[in-house]
Amino acid sequence: MAVTTILDGTDYTSVVAEGSTTHQHNRPSFVSVKMPSHVAPASDPIRCKIVLDGGLDFHGEIVDSSDEGGTEPDDISTVFTFADPTLILEDRPCRDGAASGDPGDFSNPDFVQRNTTAPAMLREILEQSMTTDGPDGEGDLGFTLGTFATGGVDLRGAPVDWPMTIANFIALMAGTGELDVVFTPGDSGGSMGTLSAYNGNAGTDRSGSVHFQWATGDHSARWAKRTTNYRGLVNKLWIYLGPREKTSADPGALQHWAASITRTATPGYFPDPPYSTVESAILASRAAYRTRMLIRIFDARGNEEEFLELYKRWWLMESWTRARPQREIHVKPNVGIPPTFRTGDLIRVSAGAALRGGFSGVQRVMDYTYRWDDKGNVELGEPLAQRTAPALVVTDHFEGFH
Repeated sequence: MAVTTILDGTDYTSVVAEGSTTHQHNRPSFVSVKMPSHVAPASDPIRCKIVLDGGLDFHGEIVDSSDEGGTEPDDISTVFTFADPTLILEDRPCRDGAASGDPGDFSNPDFVQRNTTAPAMLREILEQSMTTDGPDGEGDLGFTLGTFATGGVDLRGAPVDWPMTIANFIALMAGTGELDVVFTPGDSGGSMGTLSAYNGNAGTDRSGSVHFQWATGDHSARWAKRTTNYRGLVNKLWIYLGPREKTSADPGALQHWAASITRTATPGYFPDPPYSTVESAILASRAAYRTRMLIRIFDARGNEEEFLELYKRWWLMESWTRARPQREIHVKPNVGIPPTFRTGDLIRVSAGAALRGGFSGVQRVMDYTYRWDDKGNVELGEPLAQRTAPALVVTDHFEGFH
């Protein structure tokens, strides 16, 4: 593989000592490039493009720069760090769009009631944010809007607190398993790329062709780490929905809600699939870890019962993901292995018995980093100046649910 580094339209490939690109699932991508200070741009470059094997792999803007001297006067290096333009979504509020009665409102917007699916909700708030800078929007985002999937699960009435940034809204919806956001770098008319949204199903199954193996098989990984967190286990989730209701026994409406969601609801209450899969996971979790209960009450708006289908989906997803310990696997592939996958893709990762019995399974790619040096070598490796970080992070949190 070959990498070309372009800063503000000028090719700096020949002077880059080393660099790294980190892609993250449903989050911004980052690039860092290091070069001798005496050949670096005199002022910070605003934009960076990384071309990987002839295809544009990254286009973003400056995040920070660092100049550092060594033991000799001429041993001075400069590192520039860039992020793709979706980073700006951390600084943009969710606003109602033109279809609302109050376009631009961010204190109590209703786009989560009017739109059915997460991609449709996201499209409205992005379009509104892109309106001319003023009281109703903030203007250009640095990217254009691409494909926004239709269909999908009804998520109307998503339980959120306002105001909220667009980045936090994406994280919330991605956590339901019903939203994936994909930024594709581009270079047209000042735009740095295109943002598309899918119903939680972005990515390609490459588990038959991409397999990293530590202490087993082809030994294609030189380091592996598995973390398991049991503190978040929940296998008895009850959800109560507003409004609270008065009864003769409870005139103060302290104990009664319009609706509740539990595992023992009427047969046919939940869609199946996936209910039977979730039910089995709950029972297995209780057998292994004893019963662990969590009670959620949604009553801030007073009309949560109107969005019962959303909360049923919420119950299914949270019950599925929290019935099992949360596991992440960090991997450093062997030197010289280039990336042949993207975030969201499914790959296979295995470890030999030396890693406490070992493991093997299909995992979803959450983060990956590739590095390159002044000789043009490209390989999966840790981010620049982060020697202890993994090159690859995968998880199976949502797998088996859809």
